[in-house]
Amino acid sequence: MELYYILTFIDTYNVVKNKNMKPQSLTLLIPCLLISLTLCAQKGKINGRYVWDMVEYLTITEDSFRLTLYPIYPFLYGLDSKDTILSEGRVRYESDRFIQLTSKNYELEASKNMTITESVDSLLKNNLRFIFHFPFDGEYKIRIGNNYHFKYEFKSLKEVIIPVFQDSIWTFSFEILNQTPIGELYRNYLRKNGFSSFRNTAKNKNSNSFEIFIPDLTNSYFNRLVINGEYLKVEKDKSGLYWRNERYWKFGDGIR
Repeated sequence: MELYYILTFIDTYNVVKNKNMKPQSLTLLIPCLLISLTLCAQKGKINGRYVWDMVEYLTITEDSFRLTLYPIYPFLYGLDSKDTILSEGRVRYESDRFIQLTSKNYELEASKNMTITESVDSLLKNNLRFIFHFPFDGEYKIRIGNNYHFKYEFKSLKEVIIPVFQDSIWTFSFEILNQTPIGELYRNYLRKNGFSSFRNTAKNKNSNSFEIFIPDLTNSYFNRLVINGEYLKVEKDKSGLYWRNERYWKFGDGIR
């Protein structure tokens, strides 16, 4: 269908050129044909909810997707209370029969909402203090260092004191790693295991106390399903999808 519109455009352009039509008319014609091409491409996009079992369902709304759990299951996957979104992200159409799913960059989103407050504490002398604020309530490990070298590790502590870095006290890096064991079969899937932030620079060279606020570092953050470019096969009439060796059948329209 797309090829048909492209050939039509070429034929129309040749007719216009041969008949010496005014440039203004050609200027109006081109956007109309481009709109037709866009509408044609959109006709092939998916809008629907697809169900495999009674645990989860996949909703595709043109260029985005959302994998949702039914309300009674999120706690089995380690998500926060009342959070039913196991994964969400973008859809890429490779052809009429194959589409690709890629999850959001959850770490990038969490980094954008992170804030750091710094201060000077005369009682610290040659030490640095880091205080972390985040909602995750599982087991975790914090690693802190300068640049890309993590020298200090702390388990399940949100306030730590370390010696001043020898080479620089104005930049620091850290990562927070999920250490919660996977106790349920339902959670045995690819998930986000850590959060990293590199080369944070102090605004004041005398600062030695840093409070780090990461509101998006929740239980759900560490337990989202990470989908990295997985392909789905689409049935010709879009009544079903094949994913992970299972058939998801269409059940209702997409949710906007």
